[in-house]
Amino acid sequence: MMGEAWDTVFGMADEAKVTVELDAEDVAKAREAMGGAAGEPDSSVVQRVLNGYLLKALMRSVNSTSELSEEEADRIAVEEVRSYRRERDATR
Repeated sequence: MMGEAWDTVFGMADEAKVTVELDAEDVAKAREAMGGAAGEPDSSVVQRVLNGYLLKALMRSVNSTSELSEEEADRIAVEEVRSYRRERDATR
């Protein structure tokens, strides 16, 4: 279960694409709040927001069933995200 959720959070799952209609102002607000570049495609902004939401949901789920303290769980999560980013950036 966690592997599937992790893959979804980091966009590695091979799923079909969906089309949704969103308010352009909401997407612009999300882009600004997340520090995105003005030229960043709307789809990237929406994907990052969705990934953030899914990551938080995953963290809540793991925290509710874990014996780790919240601080320890957060530390491990940050380490894993940084590790993933290092690996990802090394292949670019």
